[in-house]
Amino acid sequence: MVQLFDVNEQNWLDIFSLSVTKEQKRFLSTPSGIVARGYIYRSCNARVYGIRNSEHVIGVALVRDMDEEPACYELQQFMIDQRFQNKGYGTEALRLILSLLSKERRYSRVEVCVNKDDAAALWTYKKVGFEDTGYIDENLPDCYNLMYNLNKDDQLYSDIMISDFSNPLFQTAFKKYFLELGYTIKDWNGLFKEMNDEGDNVAFVRTSMDGEVIGFIQFKPVKCSSWFFEETCGFIREFWVALEFRNKNHGTALISLVEKHFIDNGIYTSILTTDTAARFYERHGYVKAIGCKAKNQDEVFIKHLR
Repeated sequence: MVQLFDVNEQNWLDIFSLSVTKEQKRFLSTPSGIVARGYIYRSCNARVYGIRNSEHVIGVALVRDMDEEPACYELQQFMIDQRFQNKGYGTEALRLILSLLSKERRYSRVEVCVNKDDAAALWTYKKVGFEDTGYIDENLPDCYNLMYNLNKDDQLYSDIMISDFSNPLFQTAFKKYFLELGYTIKDWNGLFKEMNDEGDNVAFVRTSMDGEVIGFIQFKPVKCSSWFFEETCGFIREFWVALEFRNKNHGTALISLVEKHFIDNGIYTSILTTDTAARFYERHGYVKAIGCKAKNQDEVFIKHLR
């Protein structure tokens, strides 16, 4: 679970030790520079947020007020340490920041300027709802101006990547899923141990800001091979959204999260089976694998991600 905290004299060294990749240094200030900007922009109500997971400080962000029209919050800097990227932490932290600003609501919008070459940042911002305004600052011609509208009815969420299935959050989600299906499991501990013992299962669990489980998606890499060729595909094993959260784009968000994870790990084919949600997958670009059946006789669907 990601948390935000104020940067102060007790923890600033943890912030200063953060780093990003060589390519990302083109787009971001250093951690010390971000803290310095917070001081320089103090007249604009600037605040520097540290970002931590359960064990480590993993990132830092800077937000300030912009009173000139169109007045808005400006997300000036946002970084996740390179050791913790591609794990869902950036999306989760960004949603937390938006949640704080939505509750404060001094302004109705949040603005961020993103370099056109910073594909990872653009994908993250757009995933949580930022949109390109079309405006190009003549002083920053290589940057997109993105805007997020803070609606008072907004519900913001966290996506947590899990590979240890003794995690209580995943177990809660999975038990709700099987309860809805009407399955009875006598040995839950044994089931979750089996998932761990396989060694390559991963899941994203989505929760609301108050910790309520919204849904999860579990997946793994699988090798499809013959005497002549071999391809590693991404297999979506289990996928569930709680009934009260359906038809609110959570399923779309979760499957997009997994597909990006596959691509980031060099996997360009996603496969799954279903006997209940064919139309959902077809709307998201999956097609029936003609002539292919799962061992349980469910339809097999496939999507080429590039």
